[in-house]
Amino acid sequence: MAVESPRELDSLWSASGHEEAFTDLDHLFYPRNIAVVGASPKGGGFMWGGNSFIEGSIKLNFKGKIFPVNPKADNILGIKAYKSVRDIPDEVDLAIFSVKDCVAKGVKFVHLFTAGFSETGREEYAEIEKELVALAREGGIRLIGPNCMGIYCPEGGLAWTNEFPRRPGSIGFVSQSGQLAGHFVIEGSAYGFRYSTYGFRYSKVVSYGNASDLQSHDFLKYLAQDENTKIIGAYIEGLKDGRAFFEEAKSITREKPIVAWKGGETEGGSRATQSHTGSLAGSYKIWRALCRQSGIIPVISMEELLTTLAALQKLPLPQGTNVAILGGAGGGSVTMTDAAEREGLKVPHLSEKTIRALEEFVPLQGSSVKNPLDMMGAFFRGGQDALIKTFTLLKDDPNIDALIFLQMAEMYVRRGGRAFLDAFIKHLLECIKVLEKPTFIVLEGGRG
Repeated sequence: MAVESPRELDSLWSASGHEEAFTDLDHLFYPRNIAVVGASPKGGGFMWGGNSFIEGSIKLNFKGKIFPVNPKADNILGIKAYKSVRDIPDEVDLAIFSVKDCVAKGVKFVHLFTAGFSETGREEYAEIEKELVALAREGGIRLIGPNCMGIYCPEGGLAWTNEFPRRPGSIGFVSQSGQLAGHFVIEGSAYGFRYSTYGFRYSKVVSYGNASDLQSHDFLKYLAQDENTKIIGAYIEGLKDGRAFFEEAKSITREKPIVAWKGGETEGGSRATQSHTGSLAGSYKIWRALCRQSGIIPVISMEELLTTLAALQKLPLPQGTNVAILGGAGGGSVTMTDAAEREGLKVPHLSEKTIRALEEFVPLQGSSVKNPLDMMGAFFRGGQDALIKTFTLLKDDPNIDALIFLQMAEMYVRRGGRAFLDAFIKHLLECIKVLEKPTFIVLEGGRG
C-alpha cells in the first residue's frame, strides 16, 4: 500500500468496503495525523525525548500533520505546538504519551512510551496501568505499551529516531524490547553506525513493551495480511495469551516464516523479564514445544536471528528436510552431520544411481561418496569438471532437498593464492545455479 499524501490516506479510509480491505491497525501504521505529547522546545536525546519521534517522522517524510503538545511551548522544531490534545483542530489517529485527553478527543491509538508501570513489580503502579487500559477501552482507544518505543513504518512515515533507513522492505519485526528493536533495525540495515553485511529493509517494526492492550499476536495477525511483509522476526519475553499466540503463529507459518528469539529462557532471565516488561517468561521446554508445533523457527541470539532472517530472504525454502553434506575433510563432515541432525534435518543415503556415478571420478583412497561426502581430493584432481558433475548428480537425486557445502578456504589459498580461491568461489556460484536446490555455503577461513 504505497501512500503519497494525506488526501490519499483519506480516500483509503473513506472508500467503500474499507473493513474488507484493511484491518483496524492501518490507522496505527498509516496515521493521517500524529500528536506527540511531551515534545520539548529544548530538544530531546536520542531515542528518549518526545522530539525524537517528530524528527524520525520528518526524516521519513511523513505525509500527514504532526502536532507537538506542550502547555509551555508555542513552537517546537518549527511546528506549531498545542497546549493539550484537546486543542488540536484536526482529527488525530495516533497519539504518543497521553490517555485522558485522547479519550475526549476521540483518538484511535495511543502509544504509551512512558515506563514505570507493571514492570516495576509494585502493585500500585500495576493498578495505574490497569486503570489506563480500562479508561482507553471505555473510550474506544487501543494502546501500544506502556514502556516501549512504538512504531517504525518507513512507508507510513513513522520512526522513533532519525537513524533508521527511509527505504521500506519486506521484513516485519515484533519486539517486546525497544532497545533490541532499535538494535535489530540498525544492525540489520546497512545504514547504521557501522557497516552491516545484511542490508535489511523493513515493512513494519513494533516495540510493544508491557502489552497492556495490544499484544504480540495482534501485531502478528496484522503482519500476516500485510502484503509488504514477506518474513517476520520477533523478540518475545512473555505471553499473556499463549493460546492466541499459538493459533495465530500456526496459521501464519503456513504462508510466511516466523523467526523468534525468546528472552527469559533461564531462571535468571525469567526474573529479569518481570522487571523489564512485567512479563512472566514461562518454561523453556514449553516454548520449544510451542515453536515445534506452530512452525516457528526459534533462535537464541541477535546474531542467529539476523543470519536466519538473511538466509530466508536470500534463499528459497527447501522442499523437505533431507540434506547432502559436501565437506572437505572427514571430521568436518561428521560434525556438520551431527549439527544438522540435532536441528531436525536428515542426512540420508544418496540414491544408488548417484553413488555409482560419483565412483566413476572420485578416487577411492581418502574420499567418500556416501552422505556426508568427503571429496576434497576429487576437486583438486578433477578441477571444475568434478564440481559441476557432483552438483548435477545431486540435482537429479530424489533423496536430497538441499546442500550444505563445507570447505576450508585456507587450503585453496595455499594451493594457488587468493586468485585461486576467488576463481573457485565464482565457479561454485555457477554450480549452485545448476543444482537448483537451496545451498548453504560454509567457507572456513583458518589461520590465513
